[in-house]
Amino acid sequence: MNLNVKTRRGKLDIAKMLAVWKVFAKYVKPHTKALVLALAGALGAVAMQVASPWPIKVVFDYILSTDIKTGWLAKVVDFMTATPVGILGCVCISLLLIAVLDALFSHVRDVSLAQTGQRVVGSIRRDLFAHLQTMPPSVLEKRRTGDLLMRLTGDIQMLRQMMVNAMITICQSFLTIAAMVCAMFWLNPGLAIIGVTTVPVTLFAAWRISKKIRKATKSQREKESAVVSIAHDVIGALPTVQAFNREEAEQKRFSRQNRSSVRAGVKTTKLQSKLFRVVAIASAAATCGVLYVGVGSVLKGGMTAGDLLVFIAYLRGLNKPIRRAAKVAGQVAKASACGQRVAELFAMKAAVADKSDAQDITDGAGALAIREVCFSYDADSQVLTNVSIAIRAGERVAIVGRSGAGKSTLAKLLLRFYDPDAGTVEFDGQDIRELKLASLRREIGWVHQETVLFGMTIAENIALGSPDADRKAIRSIARKVGADSFIKAKPDGYATLLGQGGQTLSGGQRQLVSLARAMLCDPSILLLDEPAAGLDAVSRQRVEDAWLSPANEATTIVICHRLRDMQRFDRVIVLRDGLVVQDGPHKDLVSQDGEYASLWHAHSGSKQVPMSREEVA
Repeated sequence: MNLNVKTRRGKLDIAKMLAVWKVFAKYVKPHTKALVLALAGALGAVAMQVASPWPIKVVFDYILSTDIKTGWLAKVVDFMTATPVGILGCVCISLLLIAVLDALFSHVRDVSLAQTGQRVVGSIRRDLFAHLQTMPPSVLEKRRTGDLLMRLTGDIQMLRQMMVNAMITICQSFLTIAAMVCAMFWLNPGLAIIGVTTVPVTLFAAWRISKKIRKATKSQREKESAVVSIAHDVIGALPTVQAFNREEAEQKRFSRQNRSSVRAGVKTTKLQSKLFRVVAIASAAATCGVLYVGVGSVLKGGMTAGDLLVFIAYLRGLNKPIRRAAKVAGQVAKASACGQRVAELFAMKAAVADKSDAQDITDGAGALAIREVCFSYDADSQVLTNVSIAIRAGERVAIVGRSGAGKSTLAKLLLRFYDPDAGTVEFDGQDIRELKLASLRREIGWVHQETVLFGMTIAENIALGSPDADRKAIRSIARKVGADSFIKAKPDGYATLLGQGGQTLSGGQRQLVSLARAMLCDPSILLLDEPAAGLDAVSRQRVEDAWLSPANEATTIVICHRLRDMQRFDRVIVLRDGLVVQDGPHKDLVSQDGEYASLWHAHSGSKQVPMSREEVA
């Protein structure tokens, strides 16, 4: 079925609009009662708009004119009162009553639409935010943060126009037009034909220009997203920008993109203005024609002055609903473009998801087995090839290797950010794909090399994975990792509110808070990806002592580049080009002529073999 409206300059893609509606209609359905109430208010407002000119007709025909009138209205006037003063009083009361009822009906319509619209927008935003959190990191890393934020906020807000407001507004507009046109034909068919000739032209122009508005809006939103992305990048890395004297260059880059966004916005506004001009000119042309013919008809006695007044009022009144319909058409075109952008995010499928029969982990021991795992991010390069590793519960294992060896990828597979292309990853003898994601991740305390802290208090950051933890438990774990002393030194202690990314803390302090967060969950596996990267010797020692202390009984896997204190691990696993090339105690590996010895000597500058873990103990 072809749902495209063809015009001389292109097609208005109604199919895409209906596709967007189909995606988001489920969010409107629960609010059917509120929409029915809004529609009732709109119908009442239509009735008041149709009734509004008639009291003025009574003034012209029954007070200012002395001619004897017949018909239904004359009977109504005679029934109420026959004196001019009485008629004028009734007219004033009628005008006031129509105004009050119109205001009441409009209030019901507007409040119902506003409440429904905000709730629909809130529901879509909530579900989109939840959906984005299920996406693997690789999907979001390929998109600009500013673009995602724009879709999550501004684009969803625009959807309200199409999903809620447009339905009632267009319905009210067309009902108003239909009622007024019918009344015009009833008053004078000849004049009505002259008056409505411009309506099809106006509606055709609205459909035709709306397609251009939709394209221009989509381009505008994309350019606005680029502006937000640049601002996000620069503000988030302001120290780096200032250190490299990039202020002027970044200002030029921002201004260039901002000018492009402004031009796109101006283009959209020009198209909307063009649409409104067409409506205004068409309405003026119709009014001129009706006045020219109508005045002659009044002078010949074909209709009363009051009839012409009501007719002109309806004709002029048509302008408002047509303008409103044209405006809504433009808004729907905008909303359709924004809706497509939001729908694109909803259409993204999570690469990793729970099976219908996935199981919870109960009393996990923390044993891991990686069996002949192969993995690649794309078809061109293999990151891991037939990797097999067995780690006993409670064992402390270091995974080392040069950059690009596949160490961090291995951590992502353990957390099930991705599933392997081949092979299996097992937790306590069970394939992790058979386990619930939330259950698996509760068993793994993860400390990433890029420490992520949120703009919350220190206590809230530590309790991120354990929101029910009390202050006593938070302080206890902070003492275990050596973070309690610097936290208490803060003016507000554990209630200290951190800045963006925890920048008010030093690198070592951020790592200790991150480590406390991971250990507070009481995981059976502690997974540390370069936990001491970029730290000074003192901070590094403090962090390492925290996760290597006897208080930590979890299976501990540490991914690292710097080879220090390796004798404190039970085993060292060496990766090279996605392959396990060595596996054994530090003392054995360092004495062999292999990859590990090469790395060790390069970092330590010495061939001396440190004491074993047992000897240190």
